[in-house]
Amino acid sequence: MPIQTKVLPIDMSPEFRPETRIRSLETTLESSKEKPVGTSATIIEDLPLFREGRSEHARLSQHDLYPARQAFSREHIAALRLLQLAIGRSQRSINAEDPMEADIEIQKIQMLLPELFCCRALGDGFGTIINALVYVFENANGMTFERSQIAILKRVFQGLRDKPFLSSTEADDTVELLESNGFNPHPSELIEFLSSDQSIR
Repeated sequence: MPIQTKVLPIDMSPEFRPETRIRSLETTLESSKEKPVGTSATIIEDLPLFREGRSEHARLSQHDLYPARQAFSREHIAALRLLQLAIGRSQRSINAEDPMEADIEIQKIQMLLPELFCCRALGDGFGTIINALVYVFENANGMTFERSQIAILKRVFQGLRDKPFLSSTEADDTVELLESNGFNPHPSELIEFLSSDQSIR
């Protein structure tokens, strides 16, 4: 007599019951809802601000984070890129053993000045220094700069990169620095006018 085996349809087997899978899915979703999502970011409202010797919690405004109106504007980002190029080219000119190679780097720096002039919306101080640098190159009349002078130019570019939103007083100090190192940062017409005025007296 053959042995009869009871065969269950595949959809009736416990591990393949649809309702079991649905309940398992619901359980997984509920457990995931109960677990809070971790984050490493600090809520800005919890940052303490120290005012007049006391700490208080307040929301930091955009002005608190970036006091300058033009900070990280299109002009600011462009100026940072151009100033970094000018610094690198100044250093290559200083390191160059061939005078021709050094002069080529200086000419490349001069080509950056019109673009930097377009960034003068960063402030009057920034525009004053860029104007002075334009006249420095124009009044050189193709003469090469000494290494010490190129180092001063690099220093000026670094100062603008690190602090582009400088005051008019700080800009005047930079112009005086250029003058004291043998540069002529003024329009040639102004120099001629001042010279003629002294001759009349």
